[in-house]
Order: sequence, then structure tokens, then C-alpha cells
Amino acid sequence: MSYYETTRHGLYRSRDGIVAGVCGGIAEYFDVSAFWTRVLMALFIFCTGLFPGVFVYIVGALLMKKDPYYYDYY
Repeated sequence: MSYYETTRHGLYRSRDGIVAGVCGGIAEYFDVSAFWTRVLMALFIFCTGLFPGVFVYIVGALLMKKDPYYYDYY
């Protein structure tokens, strides 16, 4: 890891997310597994219905910026 990757501040959408990167970004911010973040989001949508759950996800996708760091895997 470089210096810039370790001093990241703020909540950003993940660039390698499945739908919009919201759950991946939240998982990276809180340093938890993206799988469990997605499971909790799916349970939230299932328990509250499509309107509040999907609305919260869409608002998160619109308000959160994309991760500004480009990772070099080469």
C-alpha cells in the first residue's frame, strides 16, 4: 500500500462494487466485509419493503462520490 491509500478520509463508493458500489464503500469505510454489508442491506430491503430500502440505496449512490484513488494492480 502506498501512503495515499492508507490516509483516505471520508465515505466513498467503491470502484469494484456490484451495483453502484455503495455497500462496498460503506464496508471499506468501517473496515468490515462487503459480503456482510450487502447481506444487511438485503435484509433491510426485505424487512422494510422496496420503497424505503431501495430509496436509501439510491440516495447513497447519488450522494457518495466515487473512490478517488486508482489502484495499480500491475
